[in-house]
Amino acid sequence: MPSRPTARKAGLLTALAATLFAAACGSDGGGGDDATGAQPHSGGSITYASQKEPDCWDPHASAQDVTAFTQRTIFDSLVYQKPDGSLEPWLASSWKVSADGLTYTLELRKDVTFHDGAKFDAAAVKANFDHIVAKDTESQFAAGLLGPYTGTKVTGPNEIQVSFSRPYAPFLQVASTTFLGIASPASLRVGEDKLCSGTASVGSGPFRNGQYVRGQQRVYTRNAAYNWAPKGAAQSGPARLDSVTIRFIKEDATRVGALNSGQVDGAAALPPNAIAGVRANPRLTAISKQTPGAVDAYYLNTTGGVFTDVRVRRAFQRGLDIGTIVKSVYQGTTDRAWSVLSPTTPYSYDASLENSWPYDPALAGRLLDEAGWTARDAQGYRTKDGRRLTVVSPVYGKPTLFSEAAQTELKKIGFDFQQHASTDATEVSGLLDDGKYDVVETSWARPDGDILSSFFLSTETSKGGGHNFAHVADPQVDTWLKAAQAEQSPQQRAKQYAQVQKWVIDNAAAVPTFVSTATVGVNKKVHDLRLSIATWPEFYGAWVQAG
Repeated sequence: MPSRPTARKAGLLTALAATLFAAACGSDGGGGDDATGAQPHSGGSITYASQKEPDCWDPHASAQDVTAFTQRTIFDSLVYQKPDGSLEPWLASSWKVSADGLTYTLELRKDVTFHDGAKFDAAAVKANFDHIVAKDTESQFAAGLLGPYTGTKVTGPNEIQVSFSRPYAPFLQVASTTFLGIASPASLRVGEDKLCSGTASVGSGPFRNGQYVRGQQRVYTRNAAYNWAPKGAAQSGPARLDSVTIRFIKEDATRVGALNSGQVDGAAALPPNAIAGVRANPRLTAISKQTPGAVDAYYLNTTGGVFTDVRVRRAFQRGLDIGTIVKSVYQGTTDRAWSVLSPTTPYSYDASLENSWPYDPALAGRLLDEAGWTARDAQGYRTKDGRRLTVVSPVYGKPTLFSEAAQTELKKIGFDFQQHASTDATEVSGLLDDGKYDVVETSWARPDGDILSSFFLSTETSKGGGHNFAHVADPQVDTWLKAAQAEQSPQQRAKQYAQVQKWVIDNAAAVPTFVSTATVGVNKKVHDLRLSIATWPEFYGAWVQAG
């Protein structure tokens, strides 16, 4: 992880710790009651309450979902990913892949203008890619998304070639994310501090950068010149709303209260105990969608401590009553996970894993006995040679509700599950970088199976900005993941991803817990506020009913 600035390091840790969940899987349609017969119209504004505020507003540098979500309004991407996972042109009008899979040639639109009046062209794309991989950017996520990237060449005013050292099929999908969004080249020259501060965001999107008050809110105003939305977007032409205001309300009760009282028109991350109340309010509705990517899971350190023994890892896996905890804590608002991938991850999820490793405390007990953890101390924890069976999990911020419940369940089979909670980013990142932990709990939204590479490719270490917290270094896993990256066919890639998912469960390198589900509460006067494939609200097509 980069050593400076601390705010960006905290941003990565916050992103890793994020387990955003709310309602059960449901509609991804927009808010509002279409039965009123109201027709879409332009004008008006909405205020949306976010549970988080970015530590850094530059999506090229930040790893936070909240940065990608809020800045989507400003930054367009080369490619658009539709709700079914397929890809279509956006700022890039077309593309072709070389026979060896090493080079992507992209033709670019000629009618796009940045908010500062500059024209979008091939030089602008190269400037953005150069910025992402530049040392001073200290990219926490975007640079990693580019994988084996070697460079971008301008081959014409509106044509670029993006090259890789080995075939890299995930490129087009990562090019659809806000993390690889295209900014005005002039804005990139102001310096990373200003870009992170949120005062210098200049893109080509449907909204422009507006007033920002740190700790309170940020305003986005309509870009009246916008006319290059992808076909899969909600509409064409300029956005319907005059403005969107994002308020930052971290406390769940305060955020839900603001929604119920009408102070805000929408609110993110409804807690499970608030969903029924929101749905019972005749003025409100709830939109929910299972988040694609890596589900909430425990990643077990396979190279240090007690989890070097696969029997202990499997005991942890099978001795944790995941289904009961999920039902109890999340009150039926989300599902127990069986794979490290969410079922909504396009062309990736292995459904054959469902019900294949049920809760089995008797098996867990036998495994621990075989591993030599046969004795119990006065507190009921298992011991071996006088040493307690203790596993430690570093936590940035506070533990999840699931982990709080898991402590009690794991004690039944003899694990002393300790959570080292801290708000010191340097401390927590140091523990991760040095491998001084047994367990890391995290989830990560990404609508592509290549998220598995971030967590299990042997080169994706914490020190390099990766997420291989299980310290997996298996040549076969690397072979499967690289084969998937080289395969252009989604169906063939899925076969490689299935192998990895099964290997992870068989070797108990990670223990999936629950499928993160994004739910937002919305006032019914707001129409066509839909959730993107990444389960973030899209404001572009939204409109407000008059009266």
